[in-house]
Amino acid sequence: MPSLRSKQRLNQYISLGVSSILLLSPAFLVGCGSGESEARYVPPTPEVVIPKPKNFDIKVPIEMRDVVVKVYDNFDDSLVIEQNVSTTSNLNITLPKVLNTDHLYRIEISTTPNSLIYDFLNGQYKSFSLTFNALVEVNTSNLTQPIYITPSSEAIYQRAIIRSGQLPTDIINSKQVSALQLQFATNDVNSALLNGFSNVDLPNLSPSTILTIFKSNNLTIATINKYINTYLNFGYIQQWSSSNPENAFVEFTKNLAIDLKDGYLDGKKIHGDPSPLVSLIGPAPENTDPNKNTLIHIAENQKNIRDQYAGLLKSAVLKLATKYEQQTSNPIGYIQLEQKIYSGTDPKIQATDVFRVAGAGDYRRAVGFAINSPTSKCLDSNYLCQSGVTGINTVFNPNLPSIEYLIGGYEDKINDCKLNIRANGVLELQKGTQIFTSKLDGDSTDNLILINNTGQNYLLNSSSTDIDFSLQKYKFIQIKLNGNQVLSASAGLDIRKAPDQLQTTQLECSFI
Repeated sequence: MPSLRSKQRLNQYISLGVSSILLLSPAFLVGCGSGESEARYVPPTPEVVIPKPKNFDIKVPIEMRDVVVKVYDNFDDSLVIEQNVSTTSNLNITLPKVLNTDHLYRIEISTTPNSLIYDFLNGQYKSFSLTFNALVEVNTSNLTQPIYITPSSEAIYQRAIIRSGQLPTDIINSKQVSALQLQFATNDVNSALLNGFSNVDLPNLSPSTILTIFKSNNLTIATINKYINTYLNFGYIQQWSSSNPENAFVEFTKNLAIDLKDGYLDGKKIHGDPSPLVSLIGPAPENTDPNKNTLIHIAENQKNIRDQYAGLLKSAVLKLATKYEQQTSNPIGYIQLEQKIYSGTDPKIQATDVFRVAGAGDYRRAVGFAINSPTSKCLDSNYLCQSGVTGINTVFNPNLPSIEYLIGGYEDKINDCKLNIRANGVLELQKGTQIFTSKLDGDSTDNLILINNTGQNYLLNSSSTDIDFSLQKYKFIQIKLNGNQVLSASAGLDIRKAPDQLQTTQLECSFI
């Protein structure tokens, strides 16, 4: 039989065990005194996750010294942070607040009187003056977000400004750019540059990194693409410097952004852009026949300029690789650069929803529509007509006429007349204090009329669906076109939705 002392120890163990169970299970308590038992669940205290400010890991292709970095909230253009930096090498900025994921942010690198940039082609630092921009969406997948400030980011920024409805003569307001317009602009520039300078995760070129970057002799499957893209990116600068050697990176960036405002590497500017352009290539041919608004026809029309620039770019890449002895020290890498295709390939199959090939060239569709296409008459029109015309930021519809060639500003200085055709479809006709506006937004009153079946004379009509109730007429802006060229514009009233001549003309301007 157990002793009295043993029983006491056993009772103590049982008592401690029950107490432990009760302590370890606080969520389940038994209530007494009411004659009932009830189990009450006490939920655990939720963990409070406090959002942390992000870090921006800012990457530029070439080292800059003594520059100013600014981050703006693009929603209201408020300054998030500003820092003077002595070098762009290993440039990491901790933001002072949590960013709004619904907003775009603009990162700007601007120069000071003492700013220098490394010219990797001759191994010297040179003074320069330029502002570089990048518009970005907030990436929530990581606390550190890489930001690429490159010739590509500046071109995307300038193209997004145009897509938002602004023109080169306007005071730039980046707040008007939407995330969708930024994405469209990114696609435009990446297609033109074969994704050049697109998210290239490299240390910026400087005297201490240049040999490491260009003499990558131990290539693996994981590093071969970075190697090829590195030479592609700096091959653009090498090619540019063959005819423009002075401060090649800065001048290339500046002129590339002007050229790509229209979305294409075509040696052309937005109509009315006063900026001087030194183009990478000669002007690409226009696409002038709406009967050939197909992928194969447009690609064929642009083939010479596309192949010409691809050849120049390839030669520049190989010249740069030869300078760093890749042909002998890294023959596998050099062969990869030789075999790379430096433009999109010629299409073999017709497509109705794609009209461009990667690389240089002008892939805008000719203004107008094919006579043998399934067009229908617009209401109130006796001519071949297509309604539902829009700006260029809507869901792509190959069956609707394109206004891309028309975008820009037109001016009759003698008569003080101005016409603006904006990428978002807004039209403005002004003379002195008279200002008329409309928007191509796909209404039945937004239409293109072919007024002669043997030529390319069109009328572009645009009106809001609002009627002037005093006269029971639509308010129109009507633009007379010959192919891709604006001849004249009128503002006035008409009871019809697709007038061939306005019943009442309030303003008329000529631009030829």
